Amino acid sequence: MKIKESGLIFNLKDITKKTFDDRWVKFAFGPLGKIETKNLNLGVVNFDPGKEALNHRHDVDEALFVLSGNGKIKICSKVYDIKRNDFIHIPGKTDHCIMTGKNKVKILFIFGGNILIDR
Repeated sequence: MKIKESGLIFNLKDITKKTFDDRWVKFAFGPLGKIETKNLNLGVVNFDPGKEALNHRHDVDEALFVLSGNGKIKICSKVYDIKRNDFIHIPGKTDHCIMTGKNKVKILFIFGGNILIDR
């Protein structure tokens, strides 16, 4: 496989922001990513203050890393406090959503599988 050198390294500012009702996302890798991949999803998601994200689930495990801010995450029916530098594991097929208070929350997300995030 030949790798195109110009696409190996890029910066967050080089990624187009996709805005949803409850957040904005910059997809680095995945079906909507700067680099389109089928089995890897990685990006940054930002939730503004006073938001509750859409409750959702994926068929695969998801890993989150809180880059900045603090808020809460609801996993199934249990609510956890989250803050900068926290790692979060969400098992596959598990309902979850992010909730912010007075602060915005920025999170790095990663999961495998061919999943299109379109809402």
